[in-house]
Amino acid sequence: MIHNTKSKFLIWMSLLFTLLLFLPFGLKAQQDIQEELFQRDSLINRIGKQNIDTSYIYQWNEDSSRWDLFGRDLEFYQENQKLLAVLEQKWQPGKLDFINNKRTIKSYGNKGQVVESLQQSWDSLRQEWVNLRLKTITYDTKGNKSEILHQEWRRAVGRWVSTTRYLIEYNRMGEKSNIVIRSYNSGTDNWINYQRYLFRYDDGYGPPDEALVQNWNREAKQWQKQGLYSMRYNFRGQKTMESRATWNESLSEWINGLRYRFSYQKKNKTGQILQRWDYSTKQWYNAERKKFKYDEADEVKEELTYRWNDSIDQWELKNRLLYSKKKPEIPEQMSKDTSNNSSS
Repeated sequence: MIHNTKSKFLIWMSLLFTLLLFLPFGLKAQQDIQEELFQRDSLINRIGKQNIDTSYIYQWNEDSSRWDLFGRDLEFYQENQKLLAVLEQKWQPGKLDFINNKRTIKSYGNKGQVVESLQQSWDSLRQEWVNLRLKTITYDTKGNKSEILHQEWRRAVGRWVSTTRYLIEYNRMGEKSNIVIRSYNSGTDNWINYQRYLFRYDDGYGPPDEALVQNWNREAKQWQKQGLYSMRYNFRGQKTMESRATWNESLSEWINGLRYRFSYQKKNKTGQILQRWDYSTKQWYNAERKKFKYDEADEVKEELTYRWNDSIDQWELKNRLLYSKKKPEIPEQMSKDTSNNSSS
C-alpha cells in the first residue's frame, strides 16, 4: 500500500471476496487508510452454519470438583476450508448465554495468502464490534513475507494509525536473515529504526539456532546489543529449548533471564516449562508449567497450568481447561445457537 498525498486508497475488506490493492512501495511512512471499514457482522448468515466449527471450553472448579462452562470458540471457514474468522465468546451463567469477547477476521489475496488480519473487541453497551488492531502483510515474488504493517484503531478520530513495520529479509537459502522493526513518528511523518533481529543457522538450514536482538541508538545512530535468543531442536525440527538473555553494558556480558523447555509426542507438544535465572545463585528455577492432552484428531482436548511452589518444592495445579466439540446442555428457553447479543 502507498501513501499518496493527493488521494486516498480504499482497503476493501469484503469477507468472502477480499482483495487487497498493492502498489509499489517507497513513499511516505504514514499511509492514508480509508477510515470507513465495511461492517462485518452476520458472519453466520453470510457463510452458513455448515461452515462453522465450534469448540467449547470448560474450566475445572476445584471447590465443586466439576467442569464449569467457560466459553466457546467459533471458527468460520470458506467452502475451500480457508479460515476466515475466529470468534471468542465467554459464558455468562447469570444470563445462560454466550457473550462476545473478541474476534479475528482474515482476508486473502488472489494468490491465497493472508494479506490482512483484523482484531476487534465487543462493546456490550453499544452492542457492536470495535476495531482494535489491523495487520497487513506484503509478500515478495517468491511468496515470502517481506513486510508486516501494524496499525491501531483510534476510535476518537475514527481512523487507523500506523504503529510499527516489520521488514523481513532472506538469505540465499530462503531463510530469514534479519528483521528490522521500525516505529512510526507522527510528528515527523517518518519511520524510525526501533529494533533488529539477526538470525544465525548452525547447519545452514531449518529454523534459526540463535537470534541477536539489537536496539537502535538514536543519538549514536547505530545498533546496540540488547538481547540474545538461543534455541535447540529435536530431529523433527521441533523446538526443545529456548533461552533468553539480556546484554549488560556495565558488565559487558550476557545475563540470563528466561528459559523454556518443550516436550513432544510425535508432532504434538505435550509439555512446556518456564524457568527463571537467579543471578545470585547462578541457577535456573522453575516458574510455570503447562501440559497438553490431545484427542484422536490430534487437537488439544485439555490444558493444565501449574505454578512452582518453593515451600513444598513441587508443582501446584492452578488452572485446568477442557476443550470439547460436544455442545453443553443449556435450558432451551434461554439458549440460542447464536443470539443477537452474541452475533458474530
